[in-house]
Amino acid sequence: MSEPNDRQASTRHAGHARHDRIDEAAQDWFLLLRSSEATGADRARFRTWRDADPRHRHAYDELCDLWGDIDDLRGAFAAPGMPSRQGPRGGDNAAAIATRRRGPVRRRRQGVWAGLMAACVALLLIAGPDMATRIIADHRTGVGEQARVDLADGSVAWLNTDTAITVDYAAGQRHVSLLHGEAQFEVAKDPDRPFAVLSRKGRSRALGTIFTVRDQGPGATVTVSQGMVEVTSPVARDDTPAPASHRMLRAGEQVRYSEGATPGPVRRVNPKSSTAWRKGFIAIKDLPLADALVEIDRYRPGRIVLLAGTTDLETVTARLSIRAVDNGLEALAATHGLTVTRLTDYLVLVR
Repeated sequence: MSEPNDRQASTRHAGHARHDRIDEAAQDWFLLLRSSEATGADRARFRTWRDADPRHRHAYDELCDLWGDIDDLRGAFAAPGMPSRQGPRGGDNAAAIATRRRGPVRRRRQGVWAGLMAACVALLLIAGPDMATRIIADHRTGVGEQARVDLADGSVAWLNTDTAITVDYAAGQRHVSLLHGEAQFEVAKDPDRPFAVLSRKGRSRALGTIFTVRDQGPGATVTVSQGMVEVTSPVARDDTPAPASHRMLRAGEQVRYSEGATPGPVRRVNPKSSTAWRKGFIAIKDLPLADALVEIDRYRPGRIVLLAGTTDLETVTARLSIRAVDNGLEALAATHGLTVTRLTDYLVLVR
């Protein structure tokens, strides 16, 4: 006779397997009904399946909600007569999810690939740098690219993936604005012209040092590899910073600030790990899988979508080559018992 723990594990395993089968069926129905080949009989069979179990309806609705708030993508997926869940704004909540290619459904899915491609292009246009940034940037890199920029004063800016900067040198000042992305600066000493990097309304100021600034949503993260840097938050005035609104960082220290708030606590880090991209690697340490995938996503075009629950998964510590990021993604997924499915070069599912 099985021990109680064995029976509980077996029950959990069976429950997970049943949940996976429901998810797979919902994904098959989703793509079939959004293809041009769906028939009236297909829609009738879908309604029978959906109404047979509340879990079926819930799984299907989750797919419809995945990108339901991206209005610009709806037209790429819409097809007359599709059953869908009406969102709060009305209209179809569109998404494109598939993780298996099995049986007769596989033959019918071919008609949806054109719509997926159109949606991915729209997604890139929405998520990528806006036109204003492209126009005003003095230097920029594309997704997955790194570049060295030699500045007029002898300083060097190393741009990481999808990064844009402007440079403003004048008498008594050297200012670089990080429009988005991440950059490391090797600053040439010039006591008469302080060097400052502006990002998210905050300022990182140094005389001669090596430090990195990364734009992260509503704030920025500053990491010092050599020398000292004064980080002033957006709540301080340029002429009279309040004591609480700035931090002095030394080598091996990092701080994060957000717009409208004082900088967070200074913490010790390994600068070599924080700037592993300079050597062509993505360094991940003790991150939840979802956060690790977000980090990897910075280095490849398009979107990685995680469709698996992560409650029972271990945190991720890994070192991936930027040149072979897709191979690293597959290896990482495999270590967690997951699979990677590429719908196009711009849309990747992990489940």
